[in-house]
Amino acid sequence: MVKIAVGQELKLDNVLSLRAKIKQEDIQLTLKQIGQYLERVNIQKQGPIVTATFGVEQISTGNIVDIEILIPTDKRFQPEGPYTFKEKFHLVNAVYARHTGNPASLENTYRDAMSFITSNDLQPITAGYSVNVNELSPSQSPEDLIIDIFIGINPSIL
Repeated sequence: MVKIAVGQELKLDNVLSLRAKIKQEDIQLTLKQIGQYLERVNIQKQGPIVTATFGVEQISTGNIVDIEILIPTDKRFQPEGPYTFKEKFHLVNAVYARHTGNPASLENTYRDAMSFITSNDLQPITAGYSVNVNELSPSQSPEDLIIDIFIGINPSIL
């Protein structure tokens, strides 16, 4: 069983943001392109990559994911192209769960978090934000992956 906590927060500073609809198989390529962009403009990543999925469309050639990719950086910058800059990203009053292991079972952790939210009469008000706590080296197994999940909930008691 996944350990779940309430009242948690996620804070990021000087964030590069990309909100786009991307083919699922192109997400890794998109992350690589973001890394190349940051390198070209001399900006350093300052923390884990955060993603939020807002929807998935099934098409004949696969899935299109409506995703936001957030990358904290070391300084303010003027974004170019499809990127935007967020001085601060602060998610408060969130349900938190930690996923450890193969990303193929990440959906189970999300399901556990949503079951917790439902069984405690909480109301989710954001997408789920996935924080890649560790980046795997080529020699590491997917079983070594750690992803923290944050889902903002309504603080009002109705």
